[in-house]
Amino acid sequence: MTQLWLVSYDIGDDKARRRAYNLLKNYGKRVQYSVFECHLDAPQLNLLRTGLLAELASTDSLRWYPLCVWCHGAVFFQGVGDPPDDEGFFLQ
Repeated sequence: MTQLWLVSYDIGDDKARRRAYNLLKNYGKRVQYSVFECHLDAPQLNLLRTGLLAELASTDSLRWYPLCVWCHGAVFFQGVGDPPDDEGFFLQ
């Protein structure tokens, strides 16, 4: 079973930030410049956390927010962009 996670990062080094982006885009959908929504099961969560931690310097930050079904349904959008239309994200 998967859990929806909101993952945000603040990484100063351009190369490390690009590697983090490339890793995250394989697991979820970018919803803001450095924010992703990812449907992850436990093994995927562990792999992604391990991969992203390898890119962090002591001055960088990474935040993980689990979103329940109710919370995800209560999200509202303003401004530019479309709400996510997928029910999940799957690697092929």
